[in-house]
Amino acid sequence: MTLKTMPAAAGSGAVEAGPPRAAAMPDTRNPCIKLCRFDAAGTCLGCRRTRAEVKGWKRLPEDVRAAINDRIRTAGVTGPPQRKRKDEAKRLRKLARKIAKLEAKLTALRAERDGLEATRAG
Repeated sequence: MTLKTMPAAAGSGAVEAGPPRAAAMPDTRNPCIKLCRFDAAGTCLGCRRTRAEVKGWKRLPEDVRAAINDRIRTAGVTGPPQRKRKDEAKRLRKLARKIAKLEAKLTALRAERDGLEATRAG
C-alpha cells in the first residue's frame, strides 16, 4: 500500500492510503504432467487434481485455478507415487501367470473351433 500526503489538509500532514501495488500474478498454469491415471477416490495420480478439476480446468476462474495449484504445491506432491522394485517384480509375475492362463484358454478355443469346422466340412 502506498501512502501519500493529502493536499486538502493544509499543514495537517494527514496521510491517505493510495491504491495497492500490483500483487504477484497467481499461478494458474495447468499442473498436468501427462500421466492421467485416477485412483479409486477419483484423484489423478500425476497432478493430484480431481476428475472434475481436470475436466473443467479451462472453464475454471483464475482464482480457483490458483487455489488448486496452491493446494497441490502445499501438499508437496511432485509427481506420481513411485513403485518399489519388489512391487514391479510381483506385478510382472502376476501378469505372466495371467498370460499363461489366457494362452491355454486360447489353445482350447482354437481346438474347439477346428473340431466344429471339421464336422461342418465333413
